[in-house]
Amino acid sequence: MAQVIATNPTSIGIGIEEDTAIIVRKGDEAEVIGNGVVTIIEGFDISSSTITEFGTDEKVSICDLRVHLMAKGNTYHIPQINPPHK
Repeated sequence: MAQVIATNPTSIGIGIEEDTAIIVRKGDEAEVIGNGVVTIIEGFDISSSTITEFGTDEKVSICDLRVHLMAKGNTYHIPQINPPHK
């Protein structure tokens, strides 16, 4: 997931464990429910990465990737990078 976010840094990645879910309210408020953990990865502040050199001898590195590990009851505000027109 980190590699996908590194190539699309204005997106977020959401990984949801078994027996876990998120409820999204008002289009931008997410709450974790269930027994597992939700992983959210943001690439907005990536300062450098070697993702474009994938396939060479160099290993992938990504600096300043932001990761949230969230459990039941935790909330996350989903960023609105390009919100729909009202």
